[in-house]
This record gives sequence, structure tokens and C-alpha cells, in this order.
Amino acid sequence: MKITLACLTLPVLLMACTAPSADHLSSAANPSRHITPHECHDLAALRQGAEPTHERLTSEAAALFTAGYNPATDADIYPGALHHAQRRVDHWYAKDCRM
Repeated sequence: MKITLACLTLPVLLMACTAPSADHLSSAANPSRHITPHECHDLAALRQGAEPTHERLTSEAAALFTAGYNPATDADIYPGALHHAQRRVDHWYAKDCRM
């Protein structure tokens, strides 16, 4: 369990240190959209069994972070907080990523 949490923590912390992409800025301009087109593409690839690359996992971590999951503060309620964020991302994916 600690290894899984550590694996999720690093991408989220690295994501917080990077500047927002154009996709993130475009979704911020459209508040009805929660997942960026780039995140939709990466999440779709992961759901179809594509290789979990750093970029795809970072997109997944960004979506979870947007859904309210923060491994640094939610460690005491893990895995419930993670499952809740995953359900929100699943809902947003169905709504925002119609392909």
C-alpha cells in the first residue's frame, strides 16, 4: 500500500511544479469541462490497455488531482479518497471524452 501511494504521490508533486499546458488553460476557460482533450486521449489509451508511459500516468494523476485527490493530505483516508476521485474522473470521462 505504501508503494502504491508513493507512486501516485510523485507524479502529482511533479505536476504541481510544471506550468499549465495550453490544454489546461483551455479547460479553465470552459468550466463545464473537467478533463482536457489531452487527458481524454491519455485516459482512453490507458483504458484500452496501452503502455502506461510517464505522460499517460501524469495525465491520470492530473485528472485525479482535479477530482480532489491529494495523496499528501489524504493518506489517512486512503484508499477511500482515491476511489472517490476515481469515480469522479470516470463520470467526467464519460461526459467530457465522448469519442
